[in-house]
Amino acid sequence: MKSNKLLLCALAAVVTAPYATSTALGLQAAYDVINLGTPLGGSFAISAGISPAGYLGGYANLTGDASQHAVLWYINKTKDLGTLGGPNSALLNQFAGFSETATKDPLGQDWCETGTGLTCLPITVKNGHAVTLPLLGGNNGAGFGSNDLGQVAGGSQTTTLDPSCLVGGAPVSPGFQTQQAVPVIWTNGRPHQLPLPNGDSEGSANAINNLGQATGSTGDCLTTPAAHAVLWKDGKMIILGNLGGVYNNPFAINDLTQVTGTSDIAGDLTSHAFLWQNGVMKDLGTLPGDYYSVGYSVNNRGQVVGQSCDANFNCRAFLWQNGKMTDLNTLIPSSSPLYLYDAANIDDVGVIVGYASDQTASNSPAFVAIPKFTWSNLEASPSTSHSVAVPKVALPEALRAQIQQNTKKREARRIGPR
Repeated sequence: MKSNKLLLCALAAVVTAPYATSTALGLQAAYDVINLGTPLGGSFAISAGISPAGYLGGYANLTGDASQHAVLWYINKTKDLGTLGGPNSALLNQFAGFSETATKDPLGQDWCETGTGLTCLPITVKNGHAVTLPLLGGNNGAGFGSNDLGQVAGGSQTTTLDPSCLVGGAPVSPGFQTQQAVPVIWTNGRPHQLPLPNGDSEGSANAINNLGQATGSTGDCLTTPAAHAVLWKDGKMIILGNLGGVYNNPFAINDLTQVTGTSDIAGDLTSHAFLWQNGVMKDLGTLPGDYYSVGYSVNNRGQVVGQSCDANFNCRAFLWQNGKMTDLNTLIPSSSPLYLYDAANIDDVGVIVGYASDQTASNSPAFVAIPKFTWSNLEASPSTSHSVAVPKVALPEALRAQIQQNTKKREARRIGPR
């Protein structure tokens, strides 16, 4: 898109700038925000990966919103990565995801929960192309995160049938899963199964840092699929604890072994974003008036981004730093037509990507927010950002339902809703 070309050039400069520059000078940042659009003709797109080379990754709906494809955003173009023969593919986080084939699952599974019943395979990105990763003998798998060394974290089905997937001896909707799914790290394209806690039969690795440390969740197939938040480090498995409830799902880990995700609080009526470090899981809370939050990314400066929602699934992107959670919409120019719904990733410079609501176009485009460094020690200036709370945007019901489904794809231990 020509209108984004100069801004994306600026993004490339920011992403590839030395990390020490901003931290050494003690600069504070507001954000300029770029509308990446919905490049494949549908009404939804999300960017969830930031490359050191300056390009972005995610997925976008095709015209009609019946299917989605993995996409890459470059400085002056968008690339559709296509599929392995089926209608759907996606890069779910940091250049790892899934792609459907044209083959029906022989066991009747719909593991990627797209409604097609087709087998889906894990993918990553290499030299601008989608690359398929091998499974552990089962029919389906997906990548959920990768590091700068090309290692991929995810999940793969095995040939083992998991009785905890069955109700009354039969698989159930929406995934109709029968085969066990286990956490995996792919190194040099080869899968390595990670250990499960005693009593758990299922799991996935959701993220991996540049030290090869991974984090994810484990449990059973249906009842408690994310019973344990787990860190795999130096050949050991560490259970991270919880905020008082039974659902615990990490989504990101940085090179300092800080982990973020979401964990049920006592009573299991809702879950909050957390930051785990040095053996302690800290509740990051929610934005004022909200009841639910999730941390999707943590950079090496300890900044966390994610999403905070009220009981009606009216959501907003947040930035957590220095012990405070801030609505990201208050840090962007007040003239922007975008309302930032979800922050999916943040790099070490502070560049943030995710998806937004564009009320002028009635769609939900991908966005990238670029730090606007100043010499001020104050937070974002009222001249460039909102000085007061930004009213939440209530979306049309059809769009709200679609966004909720796409959010679940990124939150679940597998692809589909928990």
